[in-house]
Amino acid sequence: MQHLSLLAFDKKKCEPFFNRLTDLFYEHHHSDLQKPDEYERLLYMVRRPYDDSMLDMIDDWMGLERREWKEETTREVKLALYAIKYPDTLLIDSFTQKARSDLTRLSSYLHFTHHTYAIWDEDTRKGLSKLGINIPSTNVADPFIYGAYVSAIELLKDIAPFTCFLEHDVPRQRLFQSALASYGREG
Repeated sequence: MQHLSLLAFDKKKCEPFFNRLTDLFYEHHHSDLQKPDEYERLLYMVRRPYDDSMLDMIDDWMGLERREWKEETTREVKLALYAIKYPDTLLIDSFTQKARSDLTRLSSYLHFTHHTYAIWDEDTRKGLSKLGINIPSTNVADPFIYGAYVSAIELLKDIAPFTCFLEHDVPRQRLFQSALASYGREG
């Protein structure tokens, strides 16, 4: 299903996005809502061995409510963070229902522990849609939907002109995800 939209991808449709990528990135990432200094600090604060306080710091930055997970669920997620390897998302399918219940939370944990996974964001999904890449909306961590989302952002990185790769302290996934979020919010 999802591979069809990537096969029918129109590179020309991306030119306006690529031409504005730097401005779109700054508009989103450097907004007060995104707390860029805290984000960049977290890139270095979250490291192995992962503990609950690191997950709490990510939750705080994301503005998420406190996790109401049993100890086993938290342990399950932390173990998966060690085991999952980019760009694989299939391990998510083995999670218990509670662990899979919040894709935004899980994707942010993956982002800060690996720096290669994109944070799931509805505005980013809308930005991809404007480029002709239609990713279904979901809140539950579906490995195929999230995998398509990650692959779509990777595809954009692969075809982007070199002028899109500005020097910044953020991973390229964040650069593109932030620009797409800003792009998706536009009318």
